[in-house]
Amino acid sequence: MRSKLPWFLLAASVALNLFFLAGVVFYPHVRDQDHPPRGGDPVAMAAEEFSLDANQVAALEALRERIAERRQEGRENRESFRTIIINALEKPAFDRVALAQALEQRREGFGDRILDMTEDLHGFLAGLAPEQKAAFLARAGEDRDFLRRLLFPPRPPRDRD
Repeated sequence: MRSKLPWFLLAASVALNLFFLAGVVFYPHVRDQDHPPRGGDPVAMAAEEFSLDANQVAALEALRERIAERRQEGRENRESFRTIIINALEKPAFDRVALAQALEQRREGFGDRILDMTEDLHGFLAGLAPEQKAAFLARAGEDRDFLRRLLFPPRPPRDRD
């Protein structure tokens, strides 16, 4: 029995190493593939689940587009947390007040975007029938990622070069 144990360990080690090597070789190819959102198109799924008519689907698509535009504008018109911190570290003396103000300004801008998005979503829900609205809100309460998947279109893939 003892003579079989080293052979078993050797075979298991070779199998694991081959599995690891295949992952290293094929992962870059898999990572570069464009994968559709998990579960398909969230707007089509919502249209089916909540029995949305064509006008309601168009309103939901317009809402998603407005949110995507605001997110992109927000990315372009604000400094990242990393940039704010690096700027603070570059200064010869640490200025706690200036850093706190820069972080607070960034948080305020983010809060404004959340308020705008919630206002737009409230307007969309006002156009639904009461039973559609109730089903929508129930789903949003049950499924933690429902609103994120529905309202935030996937980001375009980053350039990895």
